[in-house]
Amino acid sequence: MRRLRAEPAIETIATNRFELDLLDREATSAYLARTKPEIVIAAAAVVGGIKANLREPVRFLLENLEIQKNLMIASARAGVSKFVFLASSCIYPRLASQPMSESVLMTGPLEPSNESYAVAKIAGIQLARSLQQEGLLNVTIPIPPNIYGPNDHFDLERAHVLSSLVRRFSDAVVDGRRTIAVWGTGQARREFMHSDDLASAILFLLRDSHAPFLINVGVGEDISIRDAAHLIAELTSFSGDIEFDPSQPEGMPQKLLDSRVMHQMGWRPRVALADGLNQLVSEYRSKTSV
Repeated sequence: MRRLRAEPAIETIATNRFELDLLDREATSAYLARTKPEIVIAAAAVVGGIKANLREPVRFLLENLEIQKNLMIASARAGVSKFVFLASSCIYPRLASQPMSESVLMTGPLEPSNESYAVAKIAGIQLARSLQQEGLLNVTIPIPPNIYGPNDHFDLERAHVLSSLVRRFSDAVVDGRRTIAVWGTGQARREFMHSDDLASAILFLLRDSHAPFLINVGVGEDISIRDAAHLIAELTSFSGDIEFDPSQPEGMPQKLLDSRVMHQMGWRPRVALADGLNQLVSEYRSKTSV
């Protein structure tokens, strides 16, 4: 929304979960029929880290299926001219060759720790493909890597890895703790992209009338969880010990997107990981100092 509101030619229509429950089919349909948007960007989802995915697989499957279905069907009925559905890099097979191209989708078993979420997203892709095949909805599906940035949440029960680590290291410094435990071996590798870069990528795709149906949108490089933890320790001035716990799950061994198509189209990310993490640390500290 920050990015779209910076465009004078774009009129934005936004709502939130308190005003519109996307699990309510009739309410969702009535909202789109009333507001009549030309473009819908579907960024709403039930999300969380490994802990939340393992604890609530039924919710991650059913609620995401319902949100996607309600939005897509209501958009088709409302005559929406373009629908952007955000997928996720977790839709790719657990042991997919790296970097992962769009062609490896559904070529192998998924990562068990977030399988319900991944299956829901894959079902959303198939529904979008079917609606487009019937001429009912024009869809583009960006597949981003792990996203972080302003307005991220720091709830340890639901936070993703970077916001969770920022909170834990920041709190440890304040509390004077000397040891932090991190799930997994630390060897798993992840590709992280700032939310501002994802926003610019979506706008880029909206302006391209020949944008592919399914396209990876990533930075093109990854980092180990161990190195990410040490970087956050440095940014938060944590000088204690970091202990990795291999008895705990760490998800896919590696998730690196092959984003060459997007890059060849002319889009590139701009926010360096260290700069984005500095912002995240500052945001968390400003919230806890209030």
